[in-house]
Amino acid sequence: MAVQLVFLHGLESGPHGSKFHLLQSLGLGEVLAPDCHGVQDVARRLAMIEAALGDTPQLLLVGSSFGGLMALVFAAAHPQQIAGLVLCAPAVHRPELVDLPGSPGGGELPAVPVRVLHGSQDTVVPLAPVRAFCQAQGLPLQVIDDGHRLAESHAELAALVREVWQLCRTPGNG
Repeated sequence: MAVQLVFLHGLESGPHGSKFHLLQSLGLGEVLAPDCHGVQDVARRLAMIEAALGDTPQLLLVGSSFGGLMALVFAAAHPQQIAGLVLCAPAVHRPELVDLPGSPGGGELPAVPVRVLHGSQDTVVPLAPVRAFCQAQGLPLQVIDDGHRLAESHAELAALVREVWQLCRTPGNG
């Protein structure tokens, strides 16, 4: 079964920005990118993502900032659909918005390949809560010298997506 690449954008960006174009350029097939521009409510955004993705199996979610938070929420709500996750500066510093996976009421993350990328110069999503979340979940965190948008780190992001893509296609990798 084919892996479907999905991009979930942040609050102040749209579905077809530079990360979307990077993902398209990887040659991994069509990139789905639900448009949730301007939607800050977690439940409403989740419903929009659910409507866009339906029951599509084998999803590799690439989430940026608030989109990273939404990737975690979607994965906890629909673990059977998830093949892997790549989280770019995930907004886990906003626990008041949602019960994060691993917290009481937050569900569990599926046992799939996960990679997290975060800029050491990020002034939007602090590194400390992301580091703590990754440690609590046992997730690998790659910290790079970049800001929140990770504009200088497309090569690193592409490498992580390709790595998780390959792991998704290898049976028994979690």
